[in-house]
Amino acid sequence: MADTATSDLHAPFGVGAVLSDTFSIFFRKIHIVILLGFIPALIDVIVNTYAWDTDFEAVPGVEFDWATFSSTFVVALLISSVAISLTSAMVIQLAYDAKSGRPAQIGQYFKNALVNLPALAVLSIVSGILIVIGFALVFVPGLWLYAVFSVIVPAIVIDKSGFGALNRSSQLTKGYRWPIVGTLVLLILCIFLVSAAVGFVFAFGFGDTSAIGFEPTLTWIVAEAVLNALAYGWTGVAIAMIFARLKEIKEGVSVSDLVDVFR
Repeated sequence: MADTATSDLHAPFGVGAVLSDTFSIFFRKIHIVILLGFIPALIDVIVNTYAWDTDFEAVPGVEFDWATFSSTFVVALLISSVAISLTSAMVIQLAYDAKSGRPAQIGQYFKNALVNLPALAVLSIVSGILIVIGFALVFVPGLWLYAVFSVIVPAIVIDKSGFGALNRSSQLTKGYRWPIVGTLVLLILCIFLVSAAVGFVFAFGFGDTSAIGFEPTLTWIVAEAVLNALAYGWTGVAIAMIFARLKEIKEGVSVSDLVDVFR
């Protein structure tokens, strides 16, 4: 798919600088990232652990229960989308404060995220469905759509775009979608490697939830929630830095200007 810049002066995106800012902010504020994302991630883990406890395996002579399967899938998807959206919305605000040297305001982050929750949840599900369809087609369109809709959350909580955030994200990312893909793929690879290493350790201590008869312990659930909170938060910081760079390139708006707006 062709991707052209919105202006004659196509400033470099700066993948290295964006990732550098992402890592710096994430590790400096990792304790707050866990605090912001833990409860949404914990709810997500509990739902996805126990919602799928129903036996969906096909049994000869017994009709597959598509109604139960579908309703379970929808409920789990909705809760996961809300959990990820809430965490991203709060962490993005934290990232802007950290970038501008301002103190964290956790209560304000939660308030802003909650006010924008309807748009966050609905648009996250819509964009997620479109991205999945793109990956199902030839994979590459999925990556392209991932970049197109990558800054929906900051468009909602920072730019106050509401349900127009799909279009806002498309406009801002135009001309820079493949650099955004590169940035996010590199980040996801880092998250995967860290999660795999930690998960390998957890596997020995807490077992595999897919094993027959396995009952997840409280320790396992909490550990999984912390890992998910870190993954959601790390990605949220990256999205915040991508959004900040796009606003700087296309609109000449600094991070400090954006902080003043969302507060």
